[in-house]
Amino acid sequence: MELLIYCFRNLYKSIIYIIKNIISFKYFKAFLTYLSIGFVAITIYINFDSILKEELNKEVIYFLSLGCIFSIVSIIVNGIAWKELIKWLGNEKHNVNIIYLFLRTNSLKYLPGGIWHFLERFRVLSSSITPEQAFTSVLLEPFLMMSAALFLLPITDLKNISLLIFFIPSILLARRFRGSLLLQLGAIKIMQFKKFGEKIDFGKESFRAINPSSAFPFNSFILEILFILLRFAAFWCCLNAFLIHDNISISRWIFLFSSAWTIGLLVPSAPGGIGIFESFILLTLGQSIPTESLLLVLIYYRLLASIADLFIPFILILKRTFERLIK
Repeated sequence: MELLIYCFRNLYKSIIYIIKNIISFKYFKAFLTYLSIGFVAITIYINFDSILKEELNKEVIYFLSLGCIFSIVSIIVNGIAWKELIKWLGNEKHNVNIIYLFLRTNSLKYLPGGIWHFLERFRVLSSSITPEQAFTSVLLEPFLMMSAALFLLPITDLKNISLLIFFIPSILLARRFRGSLLLQLGAIKIMQFKKFGEKIDFGKESFRAINPSSAFPFNSFILEILFILLRFAAFWCCLNAFLIHDNISISRWIFLFSSAWTIGLLVPSAPGGIGIFESFILLTLGQSIPTESLLLVLIYYRLLASIADLFIPFILILKRTFERLIK
């Protein structure tokens, strides 16, 4: 048993080291993003004539509209998951509308730097709860999303024992390992925040002082899994729109989607992992699916996801403007 714990701890340290370095390789991430976008652009150019031949009939429009609805609902669920995460961290009493803050700042991830939505959430939350608690909620949110996406991978192929390794990020959220996780991830995020003028410096004692309500954020984690599945549902609608959903099994599609989405999250030089997500799926599927149809799926899925990301903040701005006008 002691040997097993020793092996797990070393594996844990290795995974944290890999994640830490993936996030911190700024120029490598930028290079990889531009390379991926270039690859997708060249692929579109080569297949441009075939893409233009595809018609948007009623059935295609129906599935794309349904996919847009799934995308919008997924963002709302994501906001609720963040609210549950903040409650789990012991912050039920505050003066901030958490879901509204999440939805309002979601479009800021499209700004250069990929950190402005985190900064704004931290700044607003810090006015209602302690900076350490606000920072932790912002810090854990993307890791929780990544853990939820990776958690789906072994489930898609229960016979493949090697996939069980993807359960480890979820395990790291448990009470026994959470302190080390926060210290590792926190060091990266603090450096990023300081570059944008935030005067913060949290140490071990600051993170240890945070007392979550339970050993694991079950509510938030389940909601994040639902968020990923809703995102996949939008992707599945695009697959149905262009009639390639039956080319491989749905479990395989979920595996590819979750993998591509996670890689896009870990390489955030472009908003939403644009280019990274598409390149992964194109390279993985190779010639097993018609390239022009797969490109259409990826183009429209990206369009639907972007519309959803920008639609809700736009509606909230209009609502606030209208309320001010009628006062």
